[in-house]
Amino acid sequence: MKSFYQAQKYPFRLLLLLCFICMGYQSQAQSRIVSGEVKDEAGLPLPGVNIKIKGTNNGTITNFEGAFKLPIESEEDIVIFSFMGFEQQEIDVQTKEFISVVLKESTELLSEIVVVGYGTQKKENLTGAVGVVNPDKDVGNQAVTNTESLLQGRIAGVQLTQSGGKPGAGAEIIIRGNGTLNNSSPLVLIDGVPGSMQDILPSDIESISVLKDAASASIYGTRAANGVILVTTKTGGATEKLKVNYNGYAGLQKATVLPDFLDSWDYMTLKNEANINAGRNPIYSDEEMDIARAGSDPYRYANTDWADETFKDGAFFQNHQVSLSQKVGKTQYMASLGYLDQKGIMYGTSAERINYRINLKSDLGKGFKFGTNFFGAIKKSEGSADSDDQGVMRLIANSSPLVPVFNQDGSWGSASGNPYEINTKNPLFYATEASRQYNNSNKSTINPYLEFTPIKGLTFKTNFSYSFTQGFNKSHKYDFQLTDNDGNDSDITRVQNSLVDAANTYETVQWENTANYTKSFGKHNINVLVGTTMNSYAHKWTNVRVTDLPSNDLTEIGSGSNPTVNGTFNESRLLSLFGRFQYNYDDRYLLEANVRQDGSSKFPSNNRFAVFPALSAGWIFSNEGFLSDAEFLSFGKFRANWGQLGNDKIGYYPYSQTYTPTDGYPFDGSSIANGGLAVTDLANPDIKWETTTSYGVGADFGFWDDMLTVTADYFVKDTDDILLKLPIPGATGISNPAYQNAGRVKNTGWELAVNHFNKVGNSGFEYNIGFNITNIKNEIIDMQGETQYINNRQVNMEGQAIGSFFGYENTGIYRTTEDLEKYPYIDGQTPQLGDLIYHDINGDGVIDDQDRTIIGNPNPEYMYGINLGVAYKGFDLKMFFQGVQNVDIYSSATGHHSGGGNNLMNWTTDWMDRWTPDNPDASKPRLGNVNNEQVSSFWVEDASYLRLKNVEVGYNFNENVCRKLKMQQFRLYVNTTNPLTWSELGHWDPERYANQSRNEAYPQTTTITFGTNIIF
Repeated sequence: MKSFYQAQKYPFRLLLLLCFICMGYQSQAQSRIVSGEVKDEAGLPLPGVNIKIKGTNNGTITNFEGAFKLPIESEEDIVIFSFMGFEQQEIDVQTKEFISVVLKESTELLSEIVVVGYGTQKKENLTGAVGVVNPDKDVGNQAVTNTESLLQGRIAGVQLTQSGGKPGAGAEIIIRGNGTLNNSSPLVLIDGVPGSMQDILPSDIESISVLKDAASASIYGTRAANGVILVTTKTGGATEKLKVNYNGYAGLQKATVLPDFLDSWDYMTLKNEANINAGRNPIYSDEEMDIARAGSDPYRYANTDWADETFKDGAFFQNHQVSLSQKVGKTQYMASLGYLDQKGIMYGTSAERINYRINLKSDLGKGFKFGTNFFGAIKKSEGSADSDDQGVMRLIANSSPLVPVFNQDGSWGSASGNPYEINTKNPLFYATEASRQYNNSNKSTINPYLEFTPIKGLTFKTNFSYSFTQGFNKSHKYDFQLTDNDGNDSDITRVQNSLVDAANTYETVQWENTANYTKSFGKHNINVLVGTTMNSYAHKWTNVRVTDLPSNDLTEIGSGSNPTVNGTFNESRLLSLFGRFQYNYDDRYLLEANVRQDGSSKFPSNNRFAVFPALSAGWIFSNEGFLSDAEFLSFGKFRANWGQLGNDKIGYYPYSQTYTPTDGYPFDGSSIANGGLAVTDLANPDIKWETTTSYGVGADFGFWDDMLTVTADYFVKDTDDILLKLPIPGATGISNPAYQNAGRVKNTGWELAVNHFNKVGNSGFEYNIGFNITNIKNEIIDMQGETQYINNRQVNMEGQAIGSFFGYENTGIYRTTEDLEKYPYIDGQTPQLGDLIYHDINGDGVIDDQDRTIIGNPNPEYMYGINLGVAYKGFDLKMFFQGVQNVDIYSSATGHHSGGGNNLMNWTTDWMDRWTPDNPDASKPRLGNVNNEQVSSFWVEDASYLRLKNVEVGYNFNENVCRKLKMQQFRLYVNTTNPLTWSELGHWDPERYANQSRNEAYPQTTTITFGTNIIF
């Protein structure tokens, strides 16, 4: 009775106990182990795949070979397989004992997660213009010695121009057109830390986001006027299994194109002709020409191709990158090390680079997470120290082909058998032995951060970074005396050696604090971000120069005499507050507002702070009910944006008056012996920010489950209050006027990107094709009526593009006596048949400065990129094309001239078609008239080009081979960069900076590499 009474008193407890007992029996009866494997579509095992029983927290992950074992409680259980970059898959277990799963790569490009300012967003929810490159997926194993080149042609609106193929050389990046007359480089952030893309390994990069408009970039305020590039590096491993990834390649380089100069006998003919036309005596006799043509005296009358002698085919380079990743307890880490060794295609040039990185992230519990990124780069490069007017690239064309590389006794050649030619600055000698320049730098960055999530949806983060760069440059010019083939001294000498040591240190400190809150209320979704940031930048430079070292072998400053010392120190500060509000209703209506206030020490106290707002909105119309049956349309969105950004890249403290020491200051008819101070640079205490107002509209479409995606944008980028130095009267005695907020530049344009991906049934064959194109019009709206002369051929002028070419308009060549009577000519000159005709713009019958006009535009009208790819059963082929259209270069002097000067400069072979009485219809003017070398449209050439930028063929070995080799992945590939270029330029690479007008840029390179990717 007592037991019965107790059971009645506690019926719930008894029932609960019986349930547990029954569940235990049931578990014992039905619990079983299901095993299986997970692979990708190529048949390779996928380690680290997350496996979870739906509706529970029970799960596991696949091991090194993609295998797993999972306890199953019920035949009704559903198992979820998920892995980053692959489509999630659900499997109904039923009575299965073994499950084989093949995960498909995600092709829904519009659902990717995109890194934006201080966070991430789904790509489908973006309201601003953001371009993304994922190097592993989009680029492959392109042999890049400069990580910046990963962006070239990949993103609409981004113009990247390589400075040349010199080892260690950088690139110029312009986003949506040049919007200022000052520094136009974008802000680059690596995991939120200011830096350079040259300081990071391509294999370390997870993604690169380019924020192109104010709506996406305004969260960075004053630093974002020229666009923002966000580089996100890879994180630590997801499993406790150590993952070792090796990527290495080695290859050979050569110049994409080298100028084809005249043979020595043709050179002699044209040189004599130019001298006779200029009223000078011919230099070479017929006998000398015959000796050169016959090659009977190669040490006095050679036929030297200086471009071929100074550059080499097959310059070797190698690159090795190793990374380790793992999860140890609650800590994830990724460590990488990279080494690049590049021999230049020009003899005497080389570069080495070591990159290192450690990324750590640890879950401390109770809502705290701690992480740190530590990375850096050690760089060394070597080349000629003669970078002035005796620079090697200029010497290649300025040196006579009659001079041998070496004299008969093995000494360096510098003269031919003609007494006129005793002053050839042997380019190969200057490239290798006349001087040496060593550039060394060591940069390290540490970036610890702490996150705290006290409640769901709310995250506080403090992020600190410190970067220190130490650079040391040594420039050593040797004394020497070159001789002719008979041992006589030539005119090529340097009687005094010199040594320069220059040291640079850069310190950058950044401290950011943010609070981010995310919340959903039914169909309403909000995200709020607020934060502060502090930036500090300091640069110190010292320079010491000595001369008369006792020996060229001495390389230390203390060995020289006559020391001169120079140095500077500059620093700046930036303090900012910012906020962002994002609203999403039912994944249909999107709204985003940003605001940032910046205060910069580069501006006076009365104008130090400025506010930069932005607003954008989007409508995902494909989620509307009336389109639910439109099966062909998988995604559709319209976007609109407006915002303002600032620019403070104007140097240091232009508002503060500086004074320059002078040798003596006049006072009462005499001078002060100890000198004085003078104002040479004026300051303006009222300058303020340059402000860029950006607005535009865009649309994103996906068709047939995103097999075809289209993105289109129209934009306006209007920069006002540009800081200029306008002319002042010479009577002031001031050589350098003050900055004024006086300019305005406007860019308008459109962008289009189309991509298609498809798999052909179950054949294993898949392909992708895509392209992007950008059109930009750049125009200077206001310069207070002034014209800024950048150099003797380029100007900044109202109504024209930045850096436009300015000179006479060439309309042809005087070919008949009627032409001489019909067309006017330069004041004070008498033209002859074969001379260039210049357009008399003002119609006064005389060609003078009033007839100069805009003759070319160095800014491309169109930029585009095309990518193609196919894959079949482990084999794959990737091709990438890049080009620009309607862009001009000014090409004169080096190899391209009319022989007006009395020098040793050679010609390219197309100058054989110059005007002579026997060739009146020639494409080139007659030789010897200096007026033919006036700055004119004759020297402006179309630099449009289409380049096959990269081709890669690779093979991924199947899992059986990998298993035998104890590898997760094994890939072999061959890659070539710049193998083909289509351009109207025959002797020079068309890709160059706008101000490189003398054909003296270090040539671009084409490479072929063989490499492997191995994952252990």
